[in-house]
Amino acid sequence: MFSIQMMLQLIPDSIFVWITYAMLAAGLGAYVASKVLLWLPVISTYKLPVELIGVAVLVVGAYFYGGVAYREMIAEYREKVRVAEQQSREANEQLAEEVKKKAKVIKETVYVNREIIKEVTGGQIDATCRLPRSAVSVHDRASQNEVAGRAEGTDGTPSEVKASQLLTTVVENYGSCHDNAARLEAWQQWYRDQKRIWESIR
Repeated sequence: MFSIQMMLQLIPDSIFVWITYAMLAAGLGAYVASKVLLWLPVISTYKLPVELIGVAVLVVGAYFYGGVAYREMIAEYREKVRVAEQQSREANEQLAEEVKKKAKVIKETVYVNREIIKEVTGGQIDATCRLPRSAVSVHDRASQNEVAGRAEGTDGTPSEVKASQLLTTVVENYGSCHDNAARLEAWQQWYRDQKRIWESIR
């Protein structure tokens, strides 16, 4: 059965439709002739074979007619898939462009804030603030998702790290945080877009 269907798929649609309607017409004609035209010697003599052949051709024609409907359904589905693929590509390109713009803004913001620290804020904060080792320890351990040791530098011993360096690191970390948030939002938007596009072809 599968090989027959594969062979039928090789027939162009226009010819397949023509063959289908021809078989339906021939089968129906033979069946009606076997019931109505009994006065013809050929029909009256071979009434049963003509009727059986008519029914058989009609059944095969009906099967082919189902194939025509199936081909139309497949063609319609392929067109929907083609449109969905195009929409998916366009949505991906648009989203990639938005992510690129957001990443550029975040990068520029981090750069400007670092420059402000270098030119103004850094000198001011370094002149008035000395970081104890405990503060640096808490920052470093927290960046690794670890708990800082309580006894580490609790006597207020100053560290070699300048406050401006810590502030620069914080600015860069915020930038990374915003960049990751933008990427997460982009993935969520991508999922929503693709879900909407591909569910539309059902």
